[in-house]
Amino acid sequence: DLVVKLRASDAGSTDMFGISVAIDGGTIVVGAMNEGPGWVDGTYYQGYGAVYVFRTTDGWTTHTEIKLTAADVAGGDKFGWSVAIDGGTIVVGANGDDDSGSNSGSVYVFRTGDGGASYEQVAKLTAPDGAQDDRFGAFLAIEGGTVVIGAPRHDDAGTDSGAAYVFGTNDGWATYSFVAKLKADDAAAGDFFGRSVGIEDG
Repeated sequence: DLVVKLRASDAGSTDMFGISVAIDGGTIVVGAMNEGPGWVDGTYYQGYGAVYVFRTTDGWTTHTEIKLTAADVAGGDKFGWSVAIDGGTIVVGANGDDDSGSNSGSVYVFRTGDGGASYEQVAKLTAPDGAQDDRFGAFLAIEGGTVVIGAPRHDDAGTDSGAAYVFGTNDGWATYSFVAKLKADDAAAGDFFGRSVGIEDG
């Protein structure tokens, strides 16, 4: 049976709420990659993106809502294109971010210290060799202190051959390191390697 229908309290017609979803226990994380300005005086402005965290302690009879945004978010970042959660850590992909060139992409890490009542941005991850249109952060997975990030339009082995990046922490993201860049041995143009990612144990 349908238990609850989740909607953003400030929902807009072009937000794309639900473009990404992740769940861990009584917490559901929902991306709305186009949340933001929208239409203003007849002109459309690209949304910044936002993520909504819904939490229940009674099986969704009631729930709370928290809205997450990036500290440096800008129009067209697509913050919320992808989301993942593990315990008290949420990671959010913004594959339209422009730190290393247009649409190079980035990933934001949020942590809670009060059982999910609030979240704080603790890190921003970018590829060490990020380039224009890599779309780093388009796909995400997290387990414990390890995050795997897909960049399906990275061009090492030809246009859109793709890559995935692994980052890790041992102290709750107070510090972190780039661990590895993953590519297929037979990588070729158009493979879009990294278009899906997952992690389990090692």
